[in-house]
Amino acid sequence: MRYLDFAHRVLQSVLVEFVMILIDLSSSMNDGDWPPSRKAAAAKANVELIRVKAQHYPDDVVGIIGFGTDAELLHAPVCLRTGSDDLCHALRRLPDMGTTNFKAPLELAEACLFGKLASKAVSPGRAISGFLSYLLYDQQGASSSHIAETQSKGDYLRRIIVLTDGDYNKGGSPRNVARRLKDAGVVIDCIGIGGSPGDVEVEKIREVVSCHPDGSMRYCWIGDQQKLIKKFQSLAHHIRPV
Repeated sequence: MRYLDFAHRVLQSVLVEFVMILIDLSSSMNDGDWPPSRKAAAAKANVELIRVKAQHYPDDVVGIIGFGTDAELLHAPVCLRTGSDDLCHALRRLPDMGTTNFKAPLELAEACLFGKLASKAVSPGRAISGFLSYLLYDQQGASSSHIAETQSKGDYLRRIIVLTDGDYNKGGSPRNVARRLKDAGVVIDCIGIGGSPGDVEVEKIREVVSCHPDGSMRYCWIGDQQKLIKKFQSLAHHIRPV
């Protein structure tokens, strides 16, 4: 399935997006070439994504996964109408997570996107209960009945947005889980940052990301903090199938 960027406001009764943010938290994300660090820049860019999404698409659902040696659900998926502040707070407390395993966060994102979280080994209590509270939410107009209605109409798009600064050196190939996700209609974007374009192994990225209508990868490398923020502002807007 192909997708177009959809950069103007969409009526919430027409489309709702469920987005999992995946952030590389390997040790190199503490490098200071993007003062104070690449990790701080990643947090700032994703806070901006949440701000724009909450403003234009308050019924969208967002969760956050950090990955390094393994993957951790840093904030369970919540509706932005009531959960955007908590998501931003989680982004300001990102941990350090060792090496770079890309397979584990994709598997955890799959579990979140398709309601299989209880079967995954994740942080106890807060993650599972948070996900269930999202499913049962019925506050300030962000009700589970609305979400269920959009799903039944087929107007519910699942997305994964990955930010990384390097290659994937632990956990095995993410190829099969990425193929599973894309076959199920999930749109996967990846942003490379820091260092130089050569620091990110593009051939591995090619196996994971979705494609634009012209066949090009939904991947880009960014070497400037302001450009990174602008990119995430753009990613905040809805996309639609063509």
